[in-house]
Amino acid sequence: FKQIVTACNSSMVKVWDIETGQHVFEYNNAHGNYAITSMIFDSSGRRLVTGGRDGLLRIWNYNNGQCLRTLKKGSTDEVTCVIHVTVSKNKYIVCVGWDRRINVFTDTTDSIHHEQHALPHWTDDEKRGHVEDILAVAANSITNHLATSSYDGEIIIWSLVSGHIFCRLKASPPDPSKTFDPLEGDAAVSTLVFLPARGVTRRAATLVACGPLGFVHFWNIYKGGKVMSCFNPGEDSGASLIDVNSSNTVLATGDNAGHVRLYNISEYCKEGTERSPPPLLSQWRAHTSTIKCFEFVSGVCPFELILSGSDDCSVRLWTGKGHYIGTLGQSTRWDIEDEDSYAYPRVPRDVLTEPLEIPEKVRSSLDSGTTQKETRNVRTELDDEDVVLDYQDQEGTRLRHIKHKPHPKTHDGPAVYHSLPCFELTDVPPSRNAPVIGSLDPLSILDAVEIESVRSEDMKLRPFTPKLGLKPKRSILNTTMKVLTATNIMKGLNK
Repeated sequence: FKQIVTACNSSMVKVWDIETGQHVFEYNNAHGNYAITSMIFDSSGRRLVTGGRDGLLRIWNYNNGQCLRTLKKGSTDEVTCVIHVTVSKNKYIVCVGWDRRINVFTDTTDSIHHEQHALPHWTDDEKRGHVEDILAVAANSITNHLATSSYDGEIIIWSLVSGHIFCRLKASPPDPSKTFDPLEGDAAVSTLVFLPARGVTRRAATLVACGPLGFVHFWNIYKGGKVMSCFNPGEDSGASLIDVNSSNTVLATGDNAGHVRLYNISEYCKEGTERSPPPLLSQWRAHTSTIKCFEFVSGVCPFELILSGSDDCSVRLWTGKGHYIGTLGQSTRWDIEDEDSYAYPRVPRDVLTEPLEIPEKVRSSLDSGTTQKETRNVRTELDDEDVVLDYQDQEGTRLRHIKHKPHPKTHDGPAVYHSLPCFELTDVPPSRNAPVIGSLDPLSILDAVEIESVRSEDMKLRPFTPKLGLKPKRSILNTTMKVLTATNIMKGLNK
């Protein structure tokens, strides 16, 4: 359908056209007054499944906002993640959350009931499952494995066929120099991604996890589980989210500062462990706050696109090289097939004006208490070479609009008389005295009737419209003929 669906904490779902970035449709109160915390498309891409803070799942026809079914898992605890899986031609919806259980629903259209309840919990899940809130879930349709991760950093691999535990994984603190407090969420594993394109090989890493401490871990889930690589994509906070493209050759990471990094993992951890991070393809700053969602988009144009959403309430579209296409809902349309319509080489305004993006000379002058006038002078003194050299030591992508130009003076608003409407008055000829009855002149009578018509119709406040060639109407001519006839009769009587 070439559409993008977004949701937010206000329980609103919006549909956008990916080819132009314009808003198409929206509906409110998808989960009442509760926030939407997760969503996924079914395998056909025609239905949308949403999970909310009310503990419910709902299946939608997202093109018209019709709720097709409500899924209840037995508790009102928040849903943190939902996926759609296929096992032996059978389709299921799996969700996890604060209830610390794996809830499985059969996805069938045979049922006539609007409400549907979850299948019984797996025995291993009830007896040996997670002891903390589950944050993420992922499935591998090639090997029929399901992976879940929790707040305490534990990853459990399950068999989708039997529901038994396949193995348990838990990484040690990756950086001993940093403080590690599990109660503060340092041990949490926020995202899990399988690499199904690597098949059933037992030598390669087939699972990628984000956490603990924002470190990216490549796991081999066979032979009890083994960490094959661990690296920190961000210098300070680490990654907040990861995702891979459909061919499992590119890994994308996002952090709390809004940076996006793309890595080449086509041959990474396929034959053994790795001590260095994978080759970095590109990096840029997409948002000014934490990146919450990633999506690789293919099939829309000749090259692959990246969709990113953040806590700053913006959803933006990028090329694989980090070229900025636009923000959903912006005033100007883009044409996804015409690269000249992209916003590149510009960058988002909020990213450009973020303090992290301001050169060190300007930032130091601001910190030292320089006045606005002095700061403007500093900005105008910077040339292109200074800005480029200064920015090479910082993160993000700074393009041609990097010089801060002086802003024009702003006033408190227009004066009162600026808002008054103005009207043009029609020029009216000076009034004339009434003609003497004894000497009636047909031309003077016609002129008087015309003046009276102008006074009655045009003495109004309205925009000025010039009149060319004013002609007497038929009613005026009739009046003139009657007056002339009466004059002749009076002359006959006098004789």
